[in-house]
Amino acid sequence: MELVQLAGVYFLGTEEYNFSNSMITTVILKEKIDNDQLVSSYKKLIIDNPLLQTKIVECPGHSRFYWGRFSSEELKGRLDFEEGQLVQMIDRETLLSQYYPTNQRLPFCLSIVDENTVVVSMNHILANGRGLVFWIQKWLQYYRGENSADQEQLGKKSIWQTSLHMLNKLGAFLWLPVFLTDFILKSGKNATRDTVDLSYGKKPRPSNDYVAKAYTIQPEDTQEILRRCKLKELTLTEYLCEVLARALLQYDQRKNRVLLSIPMDLQSLVPYSPKQTPGNLIASLPVQFFRGKEIEKQVKTVFKWFKRGIPFSLSSTMAITYTYVKAKNKCLSLCKKTIPERTILGDFSLTYSNLGVISYPVMEKTVDSIYFCFKSQSILLVSSSISGKLCMEISFSRDLYNAEEVFNLFDKVLTVEYLLNPKQEFKEEI
Repeated sequence: MELVQLAGVYFLGTEEYNFSNSMITTVILKEKIDNDQLVSSYKKLIIDNPLLQTKIVECPGHSRFYWGRFSSEELKGRLDFEEGQLVQMIDRETLLSQYYPTNQRLPFCLSIVDENTVVVSMNHILANGRGLVFWIQKWLQYYRGENSADQEQLGKKSIWQTSLHMLNKLGAFLWLPVFLTDFILKSGKNATRDTVDLSYGKKPRPSNDYVAKAYTIQPEDTQEILRRCKLKELTLTEYLCEVLARALLQYDQRKNRVLLSIPMDLQSLVPYSPKQTPGNLIASLPVQFFRGKEIEKQVKTVFKWFKRGIPFSLSSTMAITYTYVKAKNKCLSLCKKTIPERTILGDFSLTYSNLGVISYPVMEKTVDSIYFCFKSQSILLVSSSISGKLCMEISFSRDLYNAEEVFNLFDKVLTVEYLLNPKQEFKEEI
């Protein structure tokens, strides 16, 4: 099984149970939406870009799937459907509650929420979060009538670049047994019982009942948080991991371990073009933190595994080990288990993804705020920065988590005051 298919296998293999194969992005524009321009720009984007006409073709007899193309008739029918959707406003809660199976709609869709807000949905099998950002900026170029020439080009690699990539990949595999040994030894025998889990071991069930809430940090306060990161010699991702670990350990005093899942875009090790490459080229690093040890020091230690390419080697090992059918069945089996039952590498307290600074000029000119989520079985926090503003969204299944409890917690954590001083105390009943 190819690495480029591996991340998508989870979404394809579990979609009838987990309904998670859709990245949902709320884009708040600075100006009112021009409906006619919205419809025409969307149709032109789809017609001009073959990757957005992609569908999944499964080959059970050959234990694989591949990316095919909608026929002319299928494409016309789906474009007509999307045009019908764009003449009406749909509230965001309704959009979050909807689910369309793979191939039922085009992999990139728009919906209007109000006169300034568009919700963008993209097939998570086809692209990761960075790929989604790329396609949003492409659509905005069409919408604004700007030159839509690609900004991200993969030039021909030099021998030196090729050799460096090969060495980095080799190093990732050499470090993998060291990482696994270190992870298991630090976890201890009681890790799954001693890990903060805000689902409290609840049994997952087929559900599309998800909730989400957005948080915004204004530019001046964002700059103060970034200054704090620089002072501590941490990236924003590392610093927010420290904040989240402290908050979760403080919230549930009965537990001593927090396990975060941190997704990593594999472009640095597996160069690709989001315009031309089908597949979710992303892998996650399980990052664990323990009570009684200095959190900041733990952060600096565990993030060294990112630089060593451990997410790449972990995913590659799975791709080598499992056939498509076996991986699909394994993913389905795991998503039906309670979180503590998912072993010490998978009993996540929370998933945190930072899509980084969005610096496409057309997005900086056009977009006021932007928030990302998808239907994860763990609590998901996604952050990004645009025009100096930090935008975050928390999302989770209402069937696995108590919405009031989770929102009450993160209403305290995702504030300027707490982000600048995560060592402060807060009390909460559980």
